[in-house]
Amino acid sequence: MCRHNDEMERKDLFDVLQVRGIDALPFLHSQCAADLMPQADGQLRWSALLSPQGRVQFVVAVIRESSDAWWLLVPFERGNALVATLRRFVFRRKVAIEINVDKAVLATETGLDTGIDGIRLALVDRGSAPAALTPDALDRFISAGLSLIDEVAADRHLAHSLRLERFDAYSVKKGCYPGQEIVARTHFLGRNKRVLVRLAADPVVVWHSGDKVYVDGTEIGEIACAGLVGALAVLTQPVEPGHSLQLGTDRLVVMVADVIAGAS
Repeated sequence: MCRHNDEMERKDLFDVLQVRGIDALPFLHSQCAADLMPQADGQLRWSALLSPQGRVQFVVAVIRESSDAWWLLVPFERGNALVATLRRFVFRRKVAIEINVDKAVLATETGLDTGIDGIRLALVDRGSAPAALTPDALDRFISAGLSLIDEVAADRHLAHSLRLERFDAYSVKKGCYPGQEIVARTHFLGRNKRVLVRLAADPVVVWHSGDKVYVDGTEIGEIACAGLVGALAVLTQPVEPGHSLQLGTDRLVVMVADVIAGAS
């Protein structure tokens, strides 16, 4: 749950999962919404993992070490939940999935390219890490328009509503994966009517994922990803930057800082 306080800030932003075995590539490719086949050794890419109904359950960074060795960076201490989810689909594939508590994720100038300006990530041994990336860095991802999904926001939004095509986090061309039918139908029929916006407030409010957003007393959406100084919200109607909205049960006044456009 995206609650921002001193206790939360001391925790790692990402759990580190390792996926190993000769079937690791075909297994992950069949579960991730992104196309992993073109990914080269030593590359990072973002991917969504969806429910059969096409709702986003996880947004993760996928790192390929080799075709049979992969790392998944899972936000908000949801690594165990993703391990349990993936293991249900292993069947007879030769693949092992587990959390690696000896690894930590850092933000470094020479790390792996995330596709986001100013953000590179490195996976290092925890004992040698000066300081793991913590949730207080979340606003850097929010500024880029990337929604990292906690358990409150999980299974609530379509990938299109979160504008995940901007990060190639899902594919409409690859083969079958959970939710693929919904993704393709929404894409080709133009059925996404949701708007993704970045919200800000002065003075700063405490943001919570799942909090409702209102305009003139009418509910028009909810927070999908909450940071310390801003948040990303999915709305049911278009708004302009600078427009004032109300947030949560207290109806706090917040402002639309940006409207996150889809990929061109």
